[in-house]
Amino acid sequence: MRLKNTRKYWRQCLQAAASGLAIAVATFSSYKLHFNAATVVLLYLLIIVGQSLTGELVLSALVSLVAAACMDFFFLPPLLTFRIADPLNVLAFVVFIAVALVITRLVSRQHAEAHRAQRRGANLEQLYHVAWQLLLAKPVHIDAATVLKTFREGFTASAACLFDAGTAEMHMDGLSQCDLAERTRQAYILGKDTDDQDAGVVVRCLRAGSTTTGAVGFEGLPEPEWVAGPLAVLAAATLEQARAFRKASHEVAAAQAEVFRTAILDALGHEFKTPLATILAVVGGLRESPRLGPEEVEMAGMIESEASRLSSLTARLLRMARLDREEVKPRLQKTDVNALVEGIANRYTAQFPDRQITVTCQGPSSQAPADRELLDLAVTQLLDNAFKYSAPGSAVTVRIGVEHESVTVRVRNEGGSIAPEEQDRIFERFYRGTTVRKLVSGAGLGLYVARKIAVAHGGGLDLDRSVSPGSVVFCLTLPMLHTNGNHSASARS
Repeated sequence: MRLKNTRKYWRQCLQAAASGLAIAVATFSSYKLHFNAATVVLLYLLIIVGQSLTGELVLSALVSLVAAACMDFFFLPPLLTFRIADPLNVLAFVVFIAVALVITRLVSRQHAEAHRAQRRGANLEQLYHVAWQLLLAKPVHIDAATVLKTFREGFTASAACLFDAGTAEMHMDGLSQCDLAERTRQAYILGKDTDDQDAGVVVRCLRAGSTTTGAVGFEGLPEPEWVAGPLAVLAAATLEQARAFRKASHEVAAAQAEVFRTAILDALGHEFKTPLATILAVVGGLRESPRLGPEEVEMAGMIESEASRLSSLTARLLRMARLDREEVKPRLQKTDVNALVEGIANRYTAQFPDRQITVTCQGPSSQAPADRELLDLAVTQLLDNAFKYSAPGSAVTVRIGVEHESVTVRVRNEGGSIAPEEQDRIFERFYRGTTVRKLVSGAGLGLYVARKIAVAHGGGLDLDRSVSPGSVVFCLTLPMLHTNGNHSASARS
C-alpha cells in the first residue's frame, strides 16, 4: 500500500511538471508571436483544466499560480514586471484559481464515486462467489459452522459468530478480541442490529419473515456497511433452506418407514395367526382323544389356553398398529359398559390368578353408544398398563360411574407413579417414560391408541393428577346414551 501511494505521488508530480512545461511552451510561443492577452488566457485555462482533471488540488493550484505569474509578467502592462497596473487584471488570477479548484473538486468527487462503485462491485462479486459456494453445497452438509467458514474465507474477516435461536447454540469461527459471542447473543435478545466502528464489530439479526431466528456478528469485516446486511440475509436463507431440507427428508424417511412397518405387521400377522390357528385346531383334537390320560388332558388344556391367549394378544397388537396409522371410525351401538368391563376383568382374573382385580359399578347399568371391539381394546390397554407398571401382588381397581352426563371408567393401580415432567407426554405416540422403558418392554402405542379410540367416541382419556403419590389413575370418559339425542341416532345408524 505504501509503495502504491509513493508511485501515485510521483505520477502526480510528473503530471504537474508536464503542465508547467506546457505553460512555459505556451508562454514562449505567445510572447514571440505577439498573441493578445485574451488568447493567452484561453491557452492557460486549457492547460489548467488539463491539470485539474488529475484531481490533485495542491498541484492544480500551484500550476494555476505559475500560469497567473506568467500572464502578469509577460502579457499584462507594465510588461516584464510583476506589478499590476489595472486592478481588473487581478480577475485573471481569480479565474485561474477558481477554475482549478472547481474542476479539481468535481474530479475528486467523481474519483471517489468511481472508487466506491468499484468497491461495491468487488463486494458484490465476493457476495456472488460466497452465495454460489453455499448454493453448490449439499443442504445436508450445510450448518452454521459451514456458513461462518465460507463468510470468513470470502471476506477475510478476523472473526465471525452465529447464534442459532432454534438450537440455542453459539458458533464461532476465528479469534475475537472484542467479545464477539456475547455481543451477538445480546443483539438477538434485544432484537436490534449493532455497529461498533471503533472495535470493528458489526452484528445483524437473522430474520425469517417476521420471526428472529438468530444473529450473526463479524469482527474486522471490510466494508461492513455494505456487506453485513446481505451476509445476514444470506445466512438466514441458507440455514432456513437447510432446515426445510432436513425436515422434508425426515418426513420422507418417516413415510417410507411407515410403509415398511405396515408390510412387516401384515406379514407378521399372517405368520403368527396361521400357526396359532393350527395349534389350536390340533390341541382341540388331542383333547377329544380317548387315549390321553388326565395329566395329558390337563397339559393339552394349558397349551390350548396359552395358544388362545397368544392369538388374542397378536390380534390385539395388530389392531393397535392399524389404528395407529388409520383414522378411527367406530361403529356405534348401544353398549352396557358395566358388562363389557366386567367381562374384560374376568379374562384378566383367569390369566393372572395371583393378582387381584376389583370392579365397582356405581349403578346397575351404564349405557353408552360405543364400538364394543374398540372400547374393549381401550379398556384392555388400560388394564395392561395397570398390571405391568404396578407392584407385584398389588390390587388393580376399576370403577365405573356417571359424571356430568358421561360414563367414566377409572383404572387405578398402586405401587407406581409418573414423574410430573412426563405427565403431559405419556399420551404421545411412541413415548415411554425414562424409568419404565428400562424395566418393562413396550412400543409406547397403548395409551396413544386408547385415547384415540376415546376421542373418536366423543369422549377422552386423561391422567387423574389429583391422586396421592404412589398411585396412578387413568379416567376414560364416554358420552352417555340419551333416549332422544344425537347419540341415540348414531347408535341406530
